[in-house]
Amino acid sequence: MNGASKNTKGWEFVLGYRNRTASGLSYSITGNASHWIDKITALPEDVRAAYPGDPNHSIIGHSQFSIFGYKEIGIFQDQQQVNAAPSQPGAGPGRLQYADLNGDGKVDVNDQTWLGTTLPTLEYGIRIELNFKNFDFSVFGSGVAGKTGFDPVKFMNSFIDTRNNYGPGVLNGWTVQKPTSTPALSILNLNNEGRTSNFFYVNASYFKIRSVQLGYNLPSNMTKSIKLEGLRIYVAGDNVVAFKNKDFLSKDPERANSFALWPVPTGFTVGINANF
Repeated sequence: MNGASKNTKGWEFVLGYRNRTASGLSYSITGNASHWIDKITALPEDVRAAYPGDPNHSIIGHSQFSIFGYKEIGIFQDQQQVNAAPSQPGAGPGRLQYADLNGDGKVDVNDQTWLGTTLPTLEYGIRIELNFKNFDFSVFGSGVAGKTGFDPVKFMNSFIDTRNNYGPGVLNGWTVQKPTSTPALSILNLNNEGRTSNFFYVNASYFKIRSVQLGYNLPSNMTKSIKLEGLRIYVAGDNVVAFKNKDFLSKDPERANSFALWPVPTGFTVGINANF
């Protein structure tokens, strides 16, 4: 009654393999992948404003998690380039340039488009476990592909104001002597550069090594001598490393679409498991 009608479908897939070699090495490999999509099929007019899009770009047929905004196409390098481009309020050398998508010679609200979706195209993971004599080793990683996400560091590294801290990237701001891909520094925002655009919403795909563990089980003759059934010594790492797109500046792409600047911490543990 007060929201969209939506169709959702997808699939999940898991495949595993185990083996033991003649040398005594046993191992298992398990991989998984999943994909799902959603499409809005109907939307009451009185709630349309609560969803992305505009009268010329209906969200019907798109995902509820779609991002709607402007397409940023670079930095104006000189006044001649500004004069030759479609009119854009606040345009000037060192300012972001946005695409005139409808070709009417000006950049305004009618030039917004679909920039992607915060819903990944694919979620996947892999786990590997090895055992050889008294040693055991395991590693688990997972990630997502085809996801667009908001990068909070991109804003902090590109703009300054009088109320907030900002990142070291602003030291690379555009100047006539040193043209860069970072806007010229200004506390004024005449070009409305905080608008939703692909300057902030970038490829947020990633793969994380979430856990690694190496263990050693003491031989039974040693554990029995100290009146134990078993003793295992191990070292483990959690959230070890993340591989991400170079355009995503924040350290933890899993936290895209939030304003959390700090990453999930990496932890290392050394421990002993004793069985009495």
